[in-house]
Amino acid sequence: MNFKSILTTIAVIALALGLGVGAGYLVRHSGLMGGGGGGGGVEVTQGDYSAIYAKTGGDVVVYTLSTCPFCQQAKALLAKQNVSFVERVIDKDEVARKEADGLKINSVPVIFIGDSSMRGYNEAKLVELLNTHGKAKAKPAV
Repeated sequence: MNFKSILTTIAVIALALGLGVGAGYLVRHSGLMGGGGGGGGVEVTQGDYSAIYAKTGGDVVVYTLSTCPFCQQAKALLAKQNVSFVERVIDKDEVARKEADGLKINSVPVIFIGDSSMRGYNEAKLVELLNTHGKAKAKPAV
């Protein structure tokens, strides 16, 4: 190998590493797959969500992506608690996508219960919200 090909190889490797690090940063900070099971990134806010309940026909509404593992965990917990809910899958339903855009949903899951909304997933916080609004049937797994 001559000096020029060595420099080219080093430049290509540096570029590939830089792209990988940059892509990882974007994924971590984009917020689309928010929450996680550990509670980081979970945000609970209070508000009047009656328009959402009127539009969807449910008193617990969950906005999800079909490929989101945290959404699956949230839905499994709601089912385990015998909570009926309306699921709005924003990557499969154009109407749900427009609703999510109007609600400025940029991460999932987003769960609306009573006067609370939770962005992200944390089992203990979700059970706490269910208890607060008289929906919970069981305690979180430890």
